[in-house]
Amino acid sequence: MRTDKFYKTTVFRLTALYVGAFAVALALLGAITYAVVDRTLVGKLDDRISAESEALRNSFRSGGIQGLLAGLRDHQQSHPNGAIDYAVVQGGKRIAGRLKTWPRGDGWFSRPYQEEAGETGSRRFLVVSLDPGLQLVVAADPEQVEEVTQAIFGGFVSAFVAVLLLGAIGAVALSHALMKRVTVIRRTAEAIVAGDLKRRIPRQHNGDDFDLLSQTLNHMLDRISELMESLRQVSANIAHDLKTPLAHLRNRLEHMRELPPQARTAAAEDAVARVDDILSTFSALLRIAQIEAGTRRAGFVDLDLSQLCESVVDTFTPAAEDAGQTLQTRLAPGVTIHGDRELLTQALANLIENAIRHTPAGTTITLALRRDDDHTIVSITDTGPGIPASELPQVFRRFYRGAKAMDTAGTGLGLSLVKAVAELHGGAVEATNTGPGLAIVLNIPVEGSSGAS
Repeated sequence: MRTDKFYKTTVFRLTALYVGAFAVALALLGAITYAVVDRTLVGKLDDRISAESEALRNSFRSGGIQGLLAGLRDHQQSHPNGAIDYAVVQGGKRIAGRLKTWPRGDGWFSRPYQEEAGETGSRRFLVVSLDPGLQLVVAADPEQVEEVTQAIFGGFVSAFVAVLLLGAIGAVALSHALMKRVTVIRRTAEAIVAGDLKRRIPRQHNGDDFDLLSQTLNHMLDRISELMESLRQVSANIAHDLKTPLAHLRNRLEHMRELPPQARTAAAEDAVARVDDILSTFSALLRIAQIEAGTRRAGFVDLDLSQLCESVVDTFTPAAEDAGQTLQTRLAPGVTIHGDRELLTQALANLIENAIRHTPAGTTITLALRRDDDHTIVSITDTGPGIPASELPQVFRRFYRGAKAMDTAGTGLGLSLVKAVAELHGGAVEATNTGPGLAIVLNIPVEGSSGAS
């Protein structure tokens, strides 16, 4: 990646912003710490000077000038290193003590001070008047305070520089590492856009955010590939399944030209019936597409699934009796679900109609409904011949018709619609052989629905 683009990346900018914010916080912390420590140490130094001054004033009160001078000698012996110095000034002249200069007037002062060795330093002074023309001066060297504050200042400056340096290095390293991962994802996307639909994002299997994102994107790509393959299959199936009836229809219409007038009416009715079949197929395809798009969820309501099943069974009972079959129910009462009444009715009607159409006389067909924890289970079972095990995974594909179903009317879209309805309701559908017979089970999660089983 080019350097100018690298520094414009979001990752680098966010990292630099975080480092800058941390550096500013560190600078504020250093300033606050410096001020607090300086104030505390200066306060302690002033307390010490005040204590020394008060002790010498007590000596003056009890012994006069002689008591003061005696006390001064004792205090100077206690501080031979000059950490605290004293001066007794009378008439503007020093009469005792080691201080060479001092401020004029009473109070606290911080002044530069010329040391004995010629070095220039600073002193903290307290000047008090004892009598007219007599002053006591106590001074302390703030060197230790300055050493501590300078050490704190130097430490924070070093830490500030280290944060900026390490932050810059970290920002570059982190940005480089993350951009490598982003580049891999981008190149994979570009390859897919170019037509390589089998390309997938490589994973490191370390469980980090990019790995989880790669996993999700790969699942999405797998799903897109499945949908593309399904679309190709649907297109091929439509072309295959409609080519024959359209060809027959065209031949029928061509043949109508040669028919006598009285036979044309029957031929026209047959042609209309064939067109109706074709339109029915397209209508079923559009209905499945609409369901899979999820647009029908706006029509979801709370409905009594037990009553809906009873109604569908009542509708198909005469057809089952005409076919010499028995249609029975095992329905738990009061099972409610949040769903689309029309679609659920259509799905159940397709399942029962398929069972009646593809099983022989004497077959028993059972519609069962129960609540299993947080799922609603609807099953259609029969005692017919079932279907070959090799065909079970294919029965919900659009236009799929097994070898045994080729001789019966139908478009091969009924079970596809059932699958779409189940998935619209957040569930799934499964077909299994029960030996003898076939069972098709819809498993729909409750998800906010209520009911009793």
